[in-house]
Amino acid sequence: MADDPSTFNRRMKRVVDRFWTRAEGREGSHIYDIYKRDEIEASVAQAALDPLSYKTTAMDETNAHREYQVKESVAQYKDYYESDAEEASFFEYLDNLSNRDRIRFMEIFEDFAVVKSDPASYAMIPKREFNPELSAFSNLVLDLVDFKDRVRPMAKDLSLFDASR
Repeated sequence: MADDPSTFNRRMKRVVDRFWTRAEGREGSHIYDIYKRDEIEASVAQAALDPLSYKTTAMDETNAHREYQVKESVAQYKDYYESDAEEASFFEYLDNLSNRDRIRFMEIFEDFAVVKSDPASYAMIPKREFNPELSAFSNLVLDLVDFKDRVRPMAKDLSLFDASR
């Protein structure tokens, strides 16, 4: 059942405020760096060339981050439903979740410290102008060439630019 806007805003304010309180003590993690190192240390080439130095970096070094995500998502759930009498009896089960349920809770985790890009932002690439002097097939061929030579590289540049923001 959906909450009315005032209840939702009150609950989300509580979730966000408590998130920031808990976040003051959290340690920063560099997940991107861990996965970049993992690409080298856990590659097939590394295993073939030097099996003794093969490491499962991502699995080993992201355990703490995964545990943090589970604990924080359970805490966010508890914070949101704290004022519901129906949910209070369910809270005792949250400390002994199965692995499958822990993964499900990680899906609801939201890191309010991460700046999210505006989902409404987009870029438009103008289409090639239709040439009435050519046939429909010729225009289609020119559209495909235009897509390959102009639109695709522009779209790739835009996606890289967006990812770097």
